[in-house]
Amino acid sequence: MIKLDIYTTKDIIIGFKIQNHALIEREMILAGEAYDMVCNSVSVLSQSVLIGLDEVLKLNVPYEMTDGYIKLDLRELDEEELQKAQVLLKTFELSIDSILLSLEQSFGKNKADQYIYVKKEEV
Repeated sequence: MIKLDIYTTKDIIIGFKIQNHALIEREMILAGEAYDMVCNSVSVLSQSVLIGLDEVLKLNVPYEMTDGYIKLDLRELDEEELQKAQVLLKTFELSIDSILLSLEQSFGKNKADQYIYVKKEEV
């Protein structure tokens, strides 16, 4: 299961952490394209945020990325830079919400919860 934590301070998104894959290895083989859709969607959305922050906004943000793991921490940015980043970060958050809704509509909430868990945390 993908575990996504979105960190906020006073309604400002200051980072996120994504861990794991939608399914364990044995289930990946059985699920085929369904696995690809969930993992690829989350991966593309999160990497788009990193590309936008780094390449478009030129913020040179600190992040970590390995297989099944991405962590973004923007606490070191000044207020102006954080405000610039919000368009991308809030779009990411709404896009993740859209994935959750789509999964729930397609498979039901109990099944969707087996693929991805999102926690929004005030820090």
